[in-house]
Amino acid sequence: MSAGDSSRKTLEVESYHTRFSAWTPFSNKSLNRQLFQERVALVSHWFDLWTNKQRQEFLFTIFLRCSKSQLRFVQDWFSERIQVAKVDFSTVLPRFISLYIFSFLNPKDLCAAAQVSWSWKFLTEQVYYLSLPKELFKVRPPWVSGTCCSSLSKPKCQPRLSQTVRERVGLHEALEKQLVLASLEALPKRLLYLVEKALDGRKAQSVGLFSDGDSREINLLQGYKIGIKNLLRPDVRNFWEKLGSYVATEEEGGHVDIFVPLGASEAGMEVLSQLAQLTGTFFTAPTGIATGSYQHILSDWLGPPRERAPPSVYFSQAKLQTWSSLTDLLEDTLKSVRKQVSPLFKELQKSISGRMIGQLMFDTMGMAHVLNNQETAQALADGLMELSKEGSEGNITEDNSQDPKSSLSKNDLNLEALVKLERKLQMDSAEKRTRVVRELLQSERKYVQMLEIVRDVYATPLKAALSSNRAILSAANIQIIFSDVLQILSLNRRFLDNLRDRLQEWSPAHCVGEIVMKFGSQLNTYTNFFNNYPVVLKTIEKCREMTPAFRAFLKRHDKTVVTKMLTLPELLLYPSRRFEEYINLLYALRLHTPAEHVDRGDLTTAVDQIKKYKGYLDQMKQNITMKDQLSDIQRIIRGCPTLSEVNRYLIRIQEVAQLHCCDEEISFSLRLYEHIRDLSLFLFNDVLLISSRGTSHTPFERTSKTTYQFIASVALHRIFVEDIPDSKYVKNAFILQGPKHEWICATEVEDDKFLWLSVLQNAIKSSMEK
Repeated sequence: MSAGDSSRKTLEVESYHTRFSAWTPFSNKSLNRQLFQERVALVSHWFDLWTNKQRQEFLFTIFLRCSKSQLRFVQDWFSERIQVAKVDFSTVLPRFISLYIFSFLNPKDLCAAAQVSWSWKFLTEQVYYLSLPKELFKVRPPWVSGTCCSSLSKPKCQPRLSQTVRERVGLHEALEKQLVLASLEALPKRLLYLVEKALDGRKAQSVGLFSDGDSREINLLQGYKIGIKNLLRPDVRNFWEKLGSYVATEEEGGHVDIFVPLGASEAGMEVLSQLAQLTGTFFTAPTGIATGSYQHILSDWLGPPRERAPPSVYFSQAKLQTWSSLTDLLEDTLKSVRKQVSPLFKELQKSISGRMIGQLMFDTMGMAHVLNNQETAQALADGLMELSKEGSEGNITEDNSQDPKSSLSKNDLNLEALVKLERKLQMDSAEKRTRVVRELLQSERKYVQMLEIVRDVYATPLKAALSSNRAILSAANIQIIFSDVLQILSLNRRFLDNLRDRLQEWSPAHCVGEIVMKFGSQLNTYTNFFNNYPVVLKTIEKCREMTPAFRAFLKRHDKTVVTKMLTLPELLLYPSRRFEEYINLLYALRLHTPAEHVDRGDLTTAVDQIKKYKGYLDQMKQNITMKDQLSDIQRIIRGCPTLSEVNRYLIRIQEVAQLHCCDEEISFSLRLYEHIRDLSLFLFNDVLLISSRGTSHTPFERTSKTTYQFIASVALHRIFVEDIPDSKYVKNAFILQGPKHEWICATEVEDDKFLWLSVLQNAIKSSMEK
């Protein structure tokens, strides 16, 4: 090969050298240009074949790769070739600002505006129902021009309200708060929705409210207690008045039975009296002269004698008695089980219903017909699920309808029922006072016996083993675990002896108030125990793990007949449980103690002592529970920020589907939505945490694992909530809008949607009142 040939070959190779690409030559400009044009044509051809969504994704990717100068070139290109259009401001501004603008119109102008377009019609209707107070808006804001249009470029989707926009339009805190409250008022009201749905236009002869609570208050909703202090609030009053409208009148024998011991205190009696006056319906409740778990529901009930006690009207008496004595233990055990098993049972019920309908269809029609009737199959499966839910309720209703004696007679209920009851209580107050004192003595004896089990079965043998040089635990660990509880035993043993001595010489004139006051002045013994309670439990766990002899010792003694089938940590629960019983018994004792009785003042002081200490104990328990809840949530959500805040607690977790509106320019009733991912909404008392929810499966296993990924957290006082009416294309949907983002969500069933909106509404209002 000649030198010339070699030189030409080298030049040809160099002409094909590349830059940033294995195929683009940069030395030979003509080849470079030709190849570039071919690739542009190829990409353009692909672009023409792509869908609109694919084109948007492609442009988004390209713009991310562009430099600032290249993006400025695109901006200038649009400015030169596309004229700025005048568009409807209601499609550009956030919806709540549009509502604010329309609020300045009088009714006549609103009617005219409603005829402009579908979006204006929707907004004017919202303004009509909201009736925003105009005294807050005495000066027109700067962004309100006198026209219906604004010189803004028209975006595809409604923009999010960022913090900079808020500052630009001057949206101060008072206005923002008012608009948030206005968005809550616009939500559909479904008060007592489940009751209304179950009755289906009929009136109930009686309604039983089975709820948690004490002798002064009803814990009707999570975190919401109803008592004499808030009974006359408009929302609470509206609830009870509407509930009373669903029940037959007193003349027809209608009544409401509240399974909370309101009849055991003066405050509870006042609650019942107020409810009767508000609703015109007869209310009754147990007197609560029985301790231990939910035993109060089996005690005497207020009101005239009946053929059947209220518990037997709604439940099987034998089963209820067994349940009431064990429910505390069962509830503690089932908390974690319910959390894990409920989703599985829900999915299992769906699967079984679908399989039954599927098998029926395969047996009766061919494959082609099955494929053409999939919607019918799904409707039948949903109906089968509903029938399974209503089966047990129908049986109860049928049984009650066959017993005409279960309803109260017309003459037994009248407006003077509570007055007569008060007179009756005054007549037999001495007898009931004696019964309460005896119940106090008997329950105290049982409580002391449980503490003696700790001493005799655990503490004494461990100390004996230490003295005989066969130590199971060190002296320090024995001191940490048992010293405080043994001091409590000594204190309550003296209290029991004082009660027993007083009851041996009992007469209506005798007093027990000073005995309880003396006991209440020595509660620092309990304070030491509760302050060291976490350390005690950790010491037990550590010693069981590190000391085989102690592990064997616990195995021999835990859950035996002597310990009443309880473990040592379960026995140590009794001191915290006892104070609720003290409170209920002391309130009942004061209720049946006449105002002129010499013991009345001491009882009032004793009630205040025990009540104050129980408040301290409840706060300590709440702090521990909230801390554990926040730690669990933060652990399961990937990327979750620190949740530990003072006084923060979890209210509710709601699983929803996140939707995306395909076209926000058309009417609500015609909008199409697509399900883009699953969300879990964690509602706290001050913030809403939003996370995505995924499911991972393990090979050869039926069960699945749920995973969570943090998305955002929004302060409650900055959340705008908007309902999306049901249409042909979407069900159970609503909008959550924060300062920077919004989420279109939908629950699986209608009941979940309205329960979630109700709880969220109350949480937002409470956060604004702080």
